[in-house]
Amino acid sequence: MKKITAVISSLILSVSLLVGCGASSAPAATTVPSTTPAATVAAEAAAETTEAKSFSVAIVQQLSHSSLDEIHDAISAELKARADAAGVELTISDYNGQNDTTMLGQIAAQALDDKVDMIIPIATLAAQTVVTAAEGTGTPIVYAACSDPETAGLTGLDNVTGTSDALNTPFILDMMLSVNPEVKTVGLLFSNSEDNSTTAIAEAKKYLDEKGIAYLEKTG
Repeated sequence: MKKITAVISSLILSVSLLVGCGASSAPAATTVPSTTPAATVAAEAAAETTEAKSFSVAIVQQLSHSSLDEIHDAISAELKARADAAGVELTISDYNGQNDTTMLGQIAAQALDDKVDMIIPIATLAAQTVVTAAEGTGTPIVYAACSDPETAGLTGLDNVTGTSDALNTPFILDMMLSVNPEVKTVGLLFSNSEDNSTTAIAEAKKYLDEKGIAYLEKTG
């Protein structure tokens, strides 16, 4: 069980890295694995010789969105391919929270009641909800598409690891100035209910302050 958990953990990280970069519409997006104890645990478990005959995974997608759909499909397809190659019977339960915190909480509770071997939340709110619901259970969680895992409280947890699709904000603004060097004021539109906004907006403000460019903030 430990071995297949480690293999699938590593697999999800790899697939999320590739798809996260390909699905992002911003050319400056970067995707890097978060550093958590779970990554070390997974690496050590990979050396174990114990193998599972079956493995169950719950994929919890925050909402329907082209990029998130692509990540989901790639993860699901690769999991099935790896399970077939290893001779493991794989059960995948798919959930979509439709961006509703209450629904995501119910989904997380259901997955835990079903005693799945791993939960894969896609996007930050889904990851936060799943991590909160799974506290104290030790259930392995591998998140994808989280821009700022540290701010979101997803790092430093023994049973949690995943990938970040953080924006390279300075590079994006460099591109803006390369197109129009005479920019005087920049509009910063973001959601103040999303932890993902915090780092990107702070980086944007710092950049614009250093360039002497004014900015106007609007939140939704």
